Amino acid sequence: MTLNIWKNDRNFEIEEHEEQRRYYVVEHNDLISKARQDLTARELKLMDFVISKIKPSNTNFTKVNTSMYELTKVLDLKRNGKTYSDLARNIGDLRKKEVLIYNKEKKSVTQTGWVSEATYEENGQIEILLSSKLAPYLLGLKDNYTQYLLHDTVQLNSKYAILLYKLMREADKDRGKKITILQGSPNDFMEWLGAPKTYDYGKLKDKILKKAIEEINLKIDDMDLELFQARRGRQVVLVEIHNNFIQQ
Repeated sequence: MTLNIWKNDRNFEIEEHEEQRRYYVVEHNDLISKARQDLTARELKLMDFVISKIKPSNTNFTKVNTSMYELTKVLDLKRNGKTYSDLARNIGDLRKKEVLIYNKEKKSVTQTGWVSEATYEENGQIEILLSSKLAPYLLGLKDNYTQYLLHDTVQLNSKYAILLYKLMREADKDRGKKITILQGSPNDFMEWLGAPKTYDYGKLKDKILKKAIEEINLKIDDMDLELFQARRGRQVVLVEIHNNFIQQ
């Protein structure tokens, strides 16, 4: 169903939208490298936006209050009826789509949606409530988590660039003081990035990895990524992506 109920829109936010882009997104590493999902670039950005609204003191999910006006400004989208309808559809898809999160310690898999419910007002206001099953991966995190600026993922266009960016942030254990190395088999990268099942490593490299690296290097100031691979005979058995940028 297409939503088109907006009679007008207003800016309900006091804070500057550029300032909101400087909010941190904080999530458990399992949600980055051990979750299997099929979100689009827009949906990934919407989730990052909602997560950035979570306060460190929160012990339970509360409804996130936002507006179509705010979403278009923070996510750098055109402000018109079509964009608003598209955003409502994207939020609806976050309610329908599932994510599978593997817990290595418990040897269990959590199957859940992203958004529990969403309410839209004619004036453009929106209330979004995340699925309670995501709470262990977003609330009260003390260790084994990754944080990054909302600003970074907002400016990336490709979902693969967004996912690779998050993986590189997770791999950076020294906060940029040393070269960061993300290492895995071709199958690991296929899973981490949700590559089409029809892809072999050649297509993964040419159509996903190279393009994602190019976009990240162009847009993210503290990343200078380079791809390496090791072969056994003619077969690629190990892939490494290095971030050669070192904080001074």
